[in-house]
Amino acid sequence: MAIKTADRTLALFEMFAIEQRPMTLSVLAEKMGIPTSSAHGLIKTLQERGYLYEVSRSYGYYLTKKLQQQVDAISAGSPLLAQIRPYLQQLSDETFETVLLGKRQGDFVIYLEVIECRQSIRFTPEVGEVKSLHCSATGKALLGSLKHPELRTTLTRLTLDKRTDQTITSVKKLEAEINSHRPRGWYQVVGENIVDVMSIAATINVAGETYTLAAGGPIQRFKPLITKHAKKLLNTCRQIEHSLN
Repeated sequence: MAIKTADRTLALFEMFAIEQRPMTLSVLAEKMGIPTSSAHGLIKTLQERGYLYEVSRSYGYYLTKKLQQQVDAISAGSPLLAQIRPYLQQLSDETFETVLLGKRQGDFVIYLEVIECRQSIRFTPEVGEVKSLHCSATGKALLGSLKHPELRTTLTRLTLDKRTDQTITSVKKLEAEINSHRPRGWYQVVGENIVDVMSIAATINVAGETYTLAAGGPIQRFKPLITKHAKKLLNTCRQIEHSLN
């Protein structure tokens, strides 16, 4: 259950990231879909904490650099991501596709790092994006790391909602696919979450925790090279585990 005040604060930050311009009180309230009085209270609080300033009466408000400073300080305290990032960049350079790192959070997977490739048409996930386990390659890889009894229990509990015509919504069919892919060590989705996009993923174990590494791109470009991409993916996973454990 979302906490309304926290949800609105984060929505405001995200709105500035999207718009990238100062906005007046009325514009912010309209875009966020909240009462002007609520937006006013939120803005005043953030002003008092030093995160917002009024550019002018006509232009409205914009973020100070305090938020960026806090984010930089937080990022500096995450040495694991700093250590893994060069391997993600290496894999992206080798495959010419977008690469990401994820971790399970309950019945979902959250993207912790994303390296977008330089292709004009590409897979464009976002850091902090949360995906269902059943229709993402990262999710399938995490499901594949479970022992058989736990896998069945987890699949039975999940909501296998249909995202595209290719999404697997049958527990029996999904379980069979995951088990059939265990021996090769990597998992895939082909248009199951986003039409015309496919991705592959494998798990890595670092300091006793399971993460998932994935690469993805347009089906037409990615699929003919899937065997080569999978080999590079698994090799990167081994490199990370050898280096960090």
